[in-house]
Amino acid sequence: MHTISSKWQRQVSAVLMLFLFFSLATSCKKEIKGDSQEPPTTSENATINTWVVENMRDIYYWNTSIPSDRSLDFELGPEDFFETILNKDDRFSWIELADDLEDELSGIATTVGLGIGLLEINQDGDVIISVRYALSGSPAHQAGIERGDIITEINGQAMTINNYQSVLAAYYGIEPFTVQMAHINENNQIVRDDVIELTPVEGFQEQAIHLDTVITTPGGKKVGYLFYNRFLNNQPNELLEAFNKFKTEGVSDLVLDLRYNGGGGIWIAAIMSGLIQANFNKSEPFIQYKYNSNYGTDTYTYYSLFGGGSDDPEDVESADQVVNAIEALNLNLPKVYIIATNYSASASELVINNLRPFLSDADVIHIGETTVGKNEGSITIVDERKPRQIEWGIQPIVVKLANKAGFGDYPDGLDPQYEIDERAYIPWAPIGSMDDPLLAKAISLIDPSAQLSTSKSMNIKSRTARSLQVVPVEGFEDRVNRPVPVDIGNRFKKPINR
Repeated sequence: MHTISSKWQRQVSAVLMLFLFFSLATSCKKEIKGDSQEPPTTSENATINTWVVENMRDIYYWNTSIPSDRSLDFELGPEDFFETILNKDDRFSWIELADDLEDELSGIATTVGLGIGLLEINQDGDVIISVRYALSGSPAHQAGIERGDIITEINGQAMTINNYQSVLAAYYGIEPFTVQMAHINENNQIVRDDVIELTPVEGFQEQAIHLDTVITTPGGKKVGYLFYNRFLNNQPNELLEAFNKFKTEGVSDLVLDLRYNGGGGIWIAAIMSGLIQANFNKSEPFIQYKYNSNYGTDTYTYYSLFGGGSDDPEDVESADQVVNAIEALNLNLPKVYIIATNYSASASELVINNLRPFLSDADVIHIGETTVGKNEGSITIVDERKPRQIEWGIQPIVVKLANKAGFGDYPDGLDPQYEIDERAYIPWAPIGSMDDPLLAKAISLIDPSAQLSTSKSMNIKSRTARSLQVVPVEGFEDRVNRPVPVDIGNRFKKPINR
C-alpha cells in the first residue's frame, strides 16, 4: 500500500512564513519647556490592522481596490476593519483568530459532530433541523443520531423562521445543550421522540471520508462509492486506502459524492483527480493561476503542484512519492459520476472543472444541483514569530483558478447534467443507500436495470415532502460546511518575507 510521508503532510499544512515587524514612531527627544516628549504609542487594533492591510496590499487579488490608509479607521476591531478593505466582489475572504483559523482548515473544531440542514415545514414558518450526517466518533454519533433524523427543539425551544438564528446559538456554542428528536410517521406527521443531551468536544478531528464502499449493481457491475466531505491536506493516506480498496476489488465505475463538501486544499484535490482520470501523466498541466499584477500568472503540472522541480530535494522526493502512489492506484476511468449540490464549493468544483479537459465535459457526469461558484484560491497568513505577536490570521483570496484548457469562469456555479434536489425527498436516506435519490440516479445511469428497484421509495419520500410543504431555509449556511476558498498552501508562487 502506497503512503505519503508525514514530512510532506506537514509541509502542505504549513502556512507561509510572514515576518512583519512594525516600528513605533521613535522621534528624537525634543525639549519642550524643560520636559521631554514621550514617543507616540500605537494601539493594539492599529498594530493588527496595519499588519493586515500591508499583507493585503501585496497579495490580495483585488489589492488595487483597497482604500488608502488615510481613508481607513485603524482603530476598528480587526473583524470590522477587515470588512472595510474587502472588494465588493469578494464573497469568501475572512479573518479569524490564528489558532482557530488553522484548526478550522485542518478539520478540527469544537463540535458535537452534526452536519445539519434547516427546513421550513409549513406556511406558519415552523422550522426543523434535518440531520445530514453525524461524524464518526462524535458525541452525536455516540448518542445514536443518524442521517435523516429530525430535531424540532434546542434547549426546549422550537424553531421558526424568525428565531432560528438565536436558537442555534446554543448548538454552535461550547456548553452542553439538549435536542428534541423526532421522526415522520406513516401519516406524514412529525412525532416527538426522546430528548438527548449533547456536549461539544474540543479539538475534534473530522475524517474527510465518511464512507468508502463497493456497490454491486443488479447487472453485476462493481461501483466504487466515496462520500468525501472535506478536502483535508492532512489526510492523504486515507484517500489512498480508499482507492486501493476500489482498485483491489476491480471497480469499473466511480461515484464521488461531494454534496456537502465546501472545499479545502488544492494538493489533495489534485491527488484525487489524478487517481480518477484515465491516462494519468504527471507532466500534463493541471491548473492555471491568475494572481494580481504583483505576481502575474502560472500554470502547474501535476508534478510541479506536488513539489517536483523544487530546489529542495525533500520536496522532489515527496512529489515522487505522490506520483508513485497515484500511478499505482489510478482507476484509469473514462468517465466519473460526481454528486454535487448548492453546498458543494471550492475544491469540489475544482475537481469537476479540472477533470473535464482530461475526460470531456460529457464524461464528468454531475448529478444534483448547481454548485456555489467558487473559482478562487487563498492562502493562510499568520504571524510565525515565536512568540506570536499578532494573534489574528487572514485567509484572503489571492488567485483566480482555471483548468488546463483555461476555463475557470463559473462564479454562478457549475450546472448539473441531471438536476435532483434531495430536499424534495425526506426523510433523507442513509449515506450509501439506494433510497438516496442522487446515488440512485448515478447507479441507474451506470446500470439501467437498477432504476426500477428505487422508484417506489423515491415516490413515497417525494409525497412526504410535498405533504409537509418542505422548503429550505433561505440564507442558512451550516458553519460545519461553509464554503472555504481553495487553499493553495505552499504552492503560492513566491514566499513573502519581510
